[in-house]
Amino acid sequence: MSTPEFQKRKLVFSIISFLNDEIQSGKYEPDSVESLEVATQCLENVFSVSLTNPQDRSTLFSPKSLESLFSDALPTKAVTDADKKRAEALKNEGNELMKSEKFQEAVNKYSEAVSIDPQNAVYYSNRAAAYSKLGSHQDAIADCQFALRIDDKYSKAYGRMGLAYTELHDYAAAVSAYQTALTLDPNNESYKNNLKVAQELLDKSRADGTGGPTLGGIDLNSMAAGGGLSNVLSNPQFMNMATKLMSNPEIMNAFSAAMQGSGPGGPGGEGGPNMNSLLEMGQRLAEQIEREDPDKVEQLRRQFQNQGGDSGAGGSAGS
Repeated sequence: MSTPEFQKRKLVFSIISFLNDEIQSGKYEPDSVESLEVATQCLENVFSVSLTNPQDRSTLFSPKSLESLFSDALPTKAVTDADKKRAEALKNEGNELMKSEKFQEAVNKYSEAVSIDPQNAVYYSNRAAAYSKLGSHQDAIADCQFALRIDDKYSKAYGRMGLAYTELHDYAAAVSAYQTALTLDPNNESYKNNLKVAQELLDKSRADGTGGPTLGGIDLNSMAAGGGLSNVLSNPQFMNMATKLMSNPEIMNAFSAAMQGSGPGGPGGEGGPNMNSLLEMGQRLAEQIEREDPDKVEQLRRQFQNQGGDSGAGGSAGS
């Protein structure tokens, strides 16, 4: 896999991860955030790389962040004892805000701590817990990955990553994360219980065939079965996003190939649609919509939950 093209995609994945972290840092004005988002989307489209694609996450994720590569190559100011004391105080403030259920404020405090002492895995892990409380599970996963780049034996980061994957209905990834957490902390009852839940959900999804596309943590198959899909499709904001994306020639070509029975699974025996290709295309479309406007996706997720939809296995993450 170590081809020049593959290495290039790994580099782009690291750049997109860095830009995404900057977007979430709260340090920039809205116009600057929009510029960063446009840059991220351009890189994703040009290089066919996505932070939300499970295959990209498993193959392109680098144990060293972009910042780490620079810190290794360039002289940087050492974190002083005073810096560490200030960062620790900010972390403690974030912990108190978590207890008060002021999750966004907690994210901001942890982000300040990270900016002062970026090599402390605890700050990323605690921010991941706050992101999960806000429903920002992809951000939680990214922070857990940052924490593990610093300390690959940090069981709590694996545990919190398992929670985020469960909420996103990526049960296989959740099981893997909890298994690793238990390897590092074999007596942790919370990890044992969460692993059991994730494994049961994985087995059920495979038996039911419900492991299909998700949008912002919504199981689209479950949504359709429960009648919630018609309400979402009548939402003009969703339809505007979908219409815009369906004008993308790459997506339309994939849809056409799936309907004609071509694609990764080969031609259909009767010339009918290739269901594997349709599911894959549906997942790509869902991921693109989620990247285009995560705020609207969050609104849709809440709308579906209010109609009685299943939001997946939850659980609190301590700080």
